Amino acid sequence: MSQPEHEHPPIEFTQMKHGQFCWTEIASNDAEKCMDFYSNVFGWKFKKSDAAGMQYNEFSTGGEQPVGGLYQIDPKWFGDNPPPPHFMSYVMVDDVDETTKKAEELGATITRPPMDVPGVGRMSIIRDPTGAHIATFKPKM
Repeated sequence: MSQPEHEHPPIEFTQMKHGQFCWTEIASNDAEKCMDFYSNVFGWKFKKSDAAGMQYNEFSTGGEQPVGGLYQIDPKWFGDNPPPPHFMSYVMVDDVDETTKKAEELGATITRPPMDVPGVGRMSIIRDPTGAHIATFKPKM
């Protein structure tokens, strides 16, 4: 699944270091209801986009810079067996492939192998030895 090109200024990932949280995604089974909830509870601002054949809604939590995205889960992406709604935290890494390999050597399961996200960067998703999911990310420079 490719991500849309962004209309806002580039996110300042270069200031982040290996191991720091850099992005959060919210996967929802009702994106509109979810955006309404977070807007009213926390005052988050959402920017809708229909690029790349999917609606991806970047959000900010107080500043102008987006800190994450929210999207509607499409069951077809998961062979009609979608996961429940969830948050996914992304962690900045120096090298997605090496970090993914190291995580696997230390007992992680690779849920999504390293992949390029056009116009954005490189990522992978791992499940730690206790079953929790987390994503690795390196921006396109």
